[in-house]
Amino acid sequence: FQQLIKNGSGNQEVKRMFPERKENEQNFTITKDGVEYKLPVHWSLTDSGSYTFRSKLQSRAFAHGSDAVGDGKIDGRTLQVEFSMEGATEEDHDEVLNEAYTFFGQTDYSLMAGRPDRVYHVACLSKIKHKFENGFKQRRSNITVSLLLADPFRYEAHESRVVFVFPQATVQAEMVLHNLGSVDTPLTFRFIPLDRMTNLTVWHQEAKEKFTLTDALLVAPKTSIVNGREGTVWRDKDNSINAFTGTFLHAKPGANLFLYTGGAGTVEITYTNRWFV
Repeated sequence: FQQLIKNGSGNQEVKRMFPERKENEQNFTITKDGVEYKLPVHWSLTDSGSYTFRSKLQSRAFAHGSDAVGDGKIDGRTLQVEFSMEGATEEDHDEVLNEAYTFFGQTDYSLMAGRPDRVYHVACLSKIKHKFENGFKQRRSNITVSLLLADPFRYEAHESRVVFVFPQATVQAEMVLHNLGSVDTPLTFRFIPLDRMTNLTVWHQEAKEKFTLTDALLVAPKTSIVNGREGTVWRDKDNSINAFTGTFLHAKPGANLFLYTGGAGTVEITYTNRWFV
């Protein structure tokens, strides 16, 4: 926009300025490594992509009908964002648009689009469609960016954590966790021994799955982290995957019952609720 100001002689001058950046009323924010970029213009999600489940029918041999095969998991999808960007001059236009492209073009960032309590996990940018608006002499552009979501879900903006303290060794002690999302979510367990947790088991009642951690070195003050999202097991800074047997656990939507058998100490479970939309 332009602003009229008076110089020292009392004459009016035209001062060119960037488009005013108001508070992010549109709730569109890109975040990576603690750095935020707020898109300063109106936007819309023109295509939120399709959910493709890895399942199909396979014909039965020597019998009528088919069998459903596949793991039933969901592939990544593409999110399309449309917005317009305008500058008082061609230089202003180019600068603010290049800034937007820089942030969209990052990899592995969080995108808040609409609800401030939920984010998408963007893997990378796949395409930019750029069209100049007629009559603005390259000072206004209509943009469509296509973002690849390797993880197809929409996540709660903050991680959840539940803590269970066992003052003495226990057998099948109950741990209840509530997944508020609409899809299963991976869990990360942290075991903090009071003295030692050298042989422990966690059983998930709803999924009928479990894992066992047999680690003679898991003695206070050391701790162990079983990361279900990454598929890793660490005792402090040491890789202890060889001490792990079983399944990396996920919480199903709703209430989940876990049974802990092992030594005295604290069990922390962290997870992030996630939804289809």
